[in-house]
Amino acid sequence: MENKVSISTLPYRFDELPKIFNELKECGADFAHCDIMDGQFVENKTYTPMMLQDIKGLMPLPLDVHLMVNDPLQYLSTLKGVAYYYTIHCECFKDMNILKDALVSIKKIGLKVGLAVDLQTDIENIFEVLNIVDLVLIMTVKAGAGGQKFSESALDKVKKLNLFKRNNNLFFEIEVDGGINDKTAKMCVNAGADIVVSGSFVSSSNDKKNTINSLKFDK
Repeated sequence: MENKVSISTLPYRFDELPKIFNELKECGADFAHCDIMDGQFVENKTYTPMMLQDIKGLMPLPLDVHLMVNDPLQYLSTLKGVAYYYTIHCECFKDMNILKDALVSIKKIGLKVGLAVDLQTDIENIFEVLNIVDLVLIMTVKAGAGGQKFSESALDKVKKLNLFKRNNNLFFEIEVDGGINDKTAKMCVNAGADIVVSGSFVSSSNDKKNTINSLKFDK
């Protein structure tokens, strides 16, 4: 079985997304990775959840929504029925019980819940809530900007997470995001990743089908 590929929407103009992602789907993409940034949790700011709601019916791929915002639950009603994965950052929650409640509230409305871990955060910090989640997103760069260099230190997190998953008979998917190309994707999949997120590596390619295929490996 091959890993899946989620293509970042960041390199493209918002009004181009439906057309471009129809082409990317035909080239083998599995998800559209949509980064929502509020300019507070991270410095940059992107399009709003309401804008995603406007194009949901036009997007040919499931939306893998990654919320880099201080208050990730405020968009639940907007993104219900829009997002496939609704991924929030563990760093937004200082109290583990509040984080648990947030994850449960996302699942209760029928969304698949994801939990993101930024580059500097210890992966062990989230082990006690992994029985709730459908996805763990490990950042392989600092959250908040595209085009950064892949950090190999994140591979240890992927390995630890994959081992914990197997030892505890859990079924969440492991996703990696940041600096992903054919070489770093293979490293991540070998470490246990199920989904790789790629942006500029795909958008800059003149042969997107072969480029996307180069991100897929037998697991």
